[in-house]
Amino acid sequence: MKRINFVFLLLALAVVLSGCATLTVHSKVSKDGVIENYKIIINTSSYVYGLLAEGAKKEGYNSLRESLMSEIPEEMRDKVTYDEVWSGDQVSIIIEVKDYVPRSDDRVKVVMDNGLLTYEDLSFMSGEGKTTSNEINKAILSSFSLHYYLEMPGKIVDSNANVVRDNKAEWHLTGANAFNARIYAKSEVPKIPGFEAVSSVLGLMVAGFLLRRSK
Repeated sequence: MKRINFVFLLLALAVVLSGCATLTVHSKVSKDGVIENYKIIINTSSYVYGLLAEGAKKEGYNSLRESLMSEIPEEMRDKVTYDEVWSGDQVSIIIEVKDYVPRSDDRVKVVMDNGLLTYEDLSFMSGEGKTTSNEINKAILSSFSLHYYLEMPGKIVDSNANVVRDNKAEWHLTGANAFNARIYAKSEVPKIPGFEAVSSVLGLMVAGFLLRRSK
């Protein structure tokens, strides 16, 4: 997931130079801490796409796709899909990862501790979390937006999201705020369905057996 930050910085440059772009992320986490699905959708103009592709070629890649896929570990490449959908002057770049287990050096992190699951995505943080102070830059960047949708395995008990509903959270950010976004949520870890009922039945069976033995 290191490339996400690279894409984000390129988008920042493209937006400043030319116009608008929207980045949407959908992430779903299992109770085991595995990210079942992580989808990034970049919606922008063909001109901004050209700037991104040009930046990739300056880095030595043949295409934007090759650039974005280059740092994905080889063992994960069968879990990653890349697609581009064109509609007139608009293009959507779609990158999707299945069954993703974050590594220690990734900017996406999932940590389980004391029955709680903490999710953090630092892919969209730049400049050590400092906000853009220049009003002109803020006006230029106002045409960029980030929409992030997260689904956790259990009820979310703590988050910095704009909207939280049970086990789902949403972030809707624009301008400089989008370029300094820390995505954070903590949820309960659901127990195995019916586990309490099974435990109770087993307890009754053991108690009954002991009573019979004592007679």
